[in-house]
Amino acid sequence: MAQKKQIATEMTEENIKEVLRLLTETPAQLKKLSTGLSDKELHEPLGKGERSFVQALAHILNCEAITSEAIHLALLVKEPALIPIHAERDWGKLAQYEQFPFEELLEYFKFRRKALLHILQPLNEKAWSRVVREEGKQRKESVYRRARGQALHELEHVQDLERKLNNKS
Repeated sequence: MAQKKQIATEMTEENIKEVLRLLTETPAQLKKLSTGLSDKELHEPLGKGERSFVQALAHILNCEAITSEAIHLALLVKEPALIPIHAERDWGKLAQYEQFPFEELLEYFKFRRKALLHILQPLNEKAWSRVVREEGKQRKESVYRRARGQALHELEHVQDLERKLNNKS
């Protein structure tokens, strides 16, 4: 299993490239990990008290939706205030992605990722530095920090899925 990857919080050209690389690779990694799994296997928990593969993908999509919204707002409005919407308790409860067939979820994720990368890839340093404000937080979060956080969050889930699937075999 690959070690947990870290990308510095400092926004540099090299770190931005690494964030974009991770964001680009996640859909293919999820596809690779799911290849050969039956619908039953995709829906059964990967361990006691654990999510299923479908639930893990739904979780990634919930988090991606909140992160992408923050990035879009940061790029459209000067220092927008984010509405406190929790990825799981709020968005996940509304979207209920885990009820969709896995292949449709994966295709939806691939499309959303392609759209996000279409926005992120041409950004200059000034755009990567644009920020959002969150209620109750003093620090403002930049587009870079949001994208970095999502990339690392997804990597953690991909590595976790890989470990659990390897342990089941």
